[in-house]
Amino acid sequence: MTRLATAILLVILPTFVRAAEPASVPAAATDTASHAVLQTGVRLGEKATVHRFERLRAGAIKTATGWNVQDFASSFFNPNSEEITVTMKMVSDDPKFVFANGQVGTYTKTLKLRPMQGETDNIYIGSPTFGKPEWPVAPLTNFAGFVEFSSSKPFYYYFLRETEVGEAPDATDAYFAGWKSWRDDVLAAWDDDLKQFVIPYTNYWHNEKSWPIGWHSVLTLTNGTDQSVTYNVKHIPYYGGQFDPKNGQITRYKEQVVQVVLQKGEEKKVTLQDLFGWAADQMSSMEGCLLISPNPVEAKAGTAIRFSVPPNESGDRLHEAIR
Repeated sequence: MTRLATAILLVILPTFVRAAEPASVPAAATDTASHAVLQTGVRLGEKATVHRFERLRAGAIKTATGWNVQDFASSFFNPNSEEITVTMKMVSDDPKFVFANGQVGTYTKTLKLRPMQGETDNIYIGSPTFGKPEWPVAPLTNFAGFVEFSSSKPFYYYFLRETEVGEAPDATDAYFAGWKSWRDDVLAAWDDDLKQFVIPYTNYWHNEKSWPIGWHSVLTLTNGTDQSVTYNVKHIPYYGGQFDPKNGQITRYKEQVVQVVLQKGEEKKVTLQDLFGWAADQMSSMEGCLLISPNPVEAKAGTAIRFSVPPNESGDRLHEAIR
């Protein structure tokens, strides 16, 4: 599904985030719900220099009736004022496992993230229509093991959790079946340096040829303070655009900012396409992140945010993905 293609039926932690909550966890704690191994003092969803996930699977297993496929993916956001290098390391439980680039047992690569920008990345090359992307796990092979991402400066990482198991006589069909029902909640974290809430993953894939159902993003913002609060909501696309079938034109996504004013106790639930004016009758392929700044800033303590990425249950095969 990401960039794109981007559970064992697992559930991420609750996504209502209040800045007043304490941010403490045991050293090297393992969050069994999300496979995450957390650094000392870091909660799931917060920025860190190391993000590690264990007991993972991505790939295809041959069965008596066809293929059994599962997958996961990644999203990164660099909140720093300078470019950072993120190193990815995947270690297979099978030391003889051969990755797509020929590396054996352990796979490594680096990603360059520009300041205040991000990127999404996939794991399993589940369809020949994707060509030969630089993804770790080759078609018709199955990885099991752990993955770790690290950098010298803290960054945000969102784990697009493992899909449900997709099964079909054809391996590609099983791959798409696994991703088809994928949905998740994305944690919002308060960033003391940016003075903003950071939601490190958004998605609006709609009317695309490979994924006609696609996904979209739903924001629920609650002002739990005793005063009116203005929220500056900024969307940063990592890539993508919209295709208009009426005139054949492509419009690239750009950074957008809208203001949401909520009175005392007020709640607003809205899709990002409605909030930012993205056309529902066009093809869209986009992933990015969201930054939310409360004014006054002290309202962070009384602000609750829920962000979800569910399937978008309508769509036509209008155009291939725009990168």
